[in-house]
Amino acid sequence: MKRLHLKYWPLLAFLSSAFAFADPIHAIADGAYWHHDSGWVFAQKLGDFELVGIPQDVAGSRDAVAYYARTAAGVRTVAAVDVYPADSAASGATLEAAKADVERKNTGDAKQMSEEPLAIDPGESLRATRVVYASPSGSAMTVLYFVAMHDWRVRVEVTAPASDATTLPALDAFVRGQRWESLAGN
Repeated sequence: MKRLHLKYWPLLAFLSSAFAFADPIHAIADGAYWHHDSGWVFAQKLGDFELVGIPQDVAGSRDAVAYYARTAAGVRTVAAVDVYPADSAASGATLEAAKADVERKNTGDAKQMSEEPLAIDPGESLRATRVVYASPSGSAMTVLYFVAMHDWRVRVEVTAPASDATTLPALDAFVRGQRWESLAGN
């Protein structure tokens, strides 16, 4: 009897761990995905940008990331949208840390060109901080949007050709078009 009991321990351990962690991202209507912890909805399409793949949780944390892409003038531009709690261990959990992260990724060569608020809603009650960096050659720009809302942070980061005059307005529309009403606390 004792032998039989010990025989099933590995199976019990496997089954209990398999159900211990629920998937934090769920498919919902219209090709969108819902992040359980934050309530954030990753829409299938926002302006010229379409969701690429399935949003993911980050290393089993409460953080989530999704990628969107658009093609304009034959150039594909990919935007990363990160959603994470204020107490996240993410490298860009504050605006200053997010800016330092962009500079680190660009090996310190990116030159900050501007930093300004971007009204997200018509009443201007919700704002992003938009920071634009230029590459040393001036051929590319990295744009960082950072929003602190309730106990959550949303970071959108894109590197795109600087010569495309449609990029910044398209990115602003992409950020404004996010499903802000879905974020926890709203």
